[in-house]
Amino acid sequence: MNDQLTSKRNIFLTGLILLVVVGIFGFMGTLSVIKVIEDLRNGVPLTKTMFIVPIIFYPFLLYTFYYLLTYFPSLTIDKDGIEISTIFKSKKYAWTEIKQIQITGKQFHKFLFVSMPVEATTIHLNDNSDIYLWVDYYRNKSDLRVVLDRANNILQDNKQFARLDFNIDRPNFANQYVKDNDAKEFNGNHLFTFNGLFFYGWVIFIGFMVSTKPQVFLTNYGAIISLSFATLVITGMLSYQMHYFQITSQYLIVKNTIWFWRKDTYLLSEIREIVIENPHKLSTSVRVITNDYRDKLYPAGSLRYKNWKELIKQLRADNIKLRNEATIY
Repeated sequence: MNDQLTSKRNIFLTGLILLVVVGIFGFMGTLSVIKVIEDLRNGVPLTKTMFIVPIIFYPFLLYTFYYLLTYFPSLTIDKDGIEISTIFKSKKYAWTEIKQIQITGKQFHKFLFVSMPVEATTIHLNDNSDIYLWVDYYRNKSDLRVVLDRANNILQDNKQFARLDFNIDRPNFANQYVKDNDAKEFNGNHLFTFNGLFFYGWVIFIGFMVSTKPQVFLTNYGAIISLSFATLVITGMLSYQMHYFQITSQYLIVKNTIWFWRKDTYLLSEIREIVIENPHKLSTSVRVITNDYRDKLYPAGSLRYKNWKELIKQLRADNIKLRNEATIY
């Protein structure tokens, strides 16, 4: 029988941040250093302006490593309390030091010059300070939230933490056979959205360039690799934002216009809450949070104002708890 739970870092998200930041700041800073070295070899007089770019970009690179090492600590939850650790420090909070745990909700999160509301679990301490757990950065975030929710119930009922249960039993409803004959569909025409126009425009553009100048693109390995990478990233990001929704008497079904083979299915009775939100740099999205705190974000850029109103109306009619953070709807 388990008597503790340890967090697991979301390697994919961490790696993505490192890839983007290192790719931008590291690449630009390194290029500028190489340029300075070449200028010095060619007898160009040393000036202060030569070092402006490295001075600008390298601190951002170092800050990113500091950010990843300190803002997303590892957690160990046991029957005595919560231990929060980074490579720089570790601290154990006894349950008697904790006033309440807010499992879901948004808190403002800062990275460099950007501040945005991000889904978080908030631990309210007795000294009126707060600890924010940015849940998307933990691979086992749903397990953490289930156990923290149980701990919060014990806190509110003034019971003994010897009763804290660390076992997780999950219902498996995603692969159930669903008859969608009675499904109401909430979708717009993706062809006339920014994502749709850019997606098909890019595909047509690449196809035109390759077909008209095959000797340039198909015989140049650098061009093939660059175009393939750019096409994969651009079309992937655009198609990711083309989800749409169907609701039957028992299920919420999530599909994607471009990724037509994919389908996520949720029992309405297993949905804890649904969040309509505007993530940074993404289309208006639906976040589905289940009773066992599994959650997933579905950007839906093809839905129009009318579609969103109808979807929200249907969710409320089905008595689904709704957190509407996209106030335009």
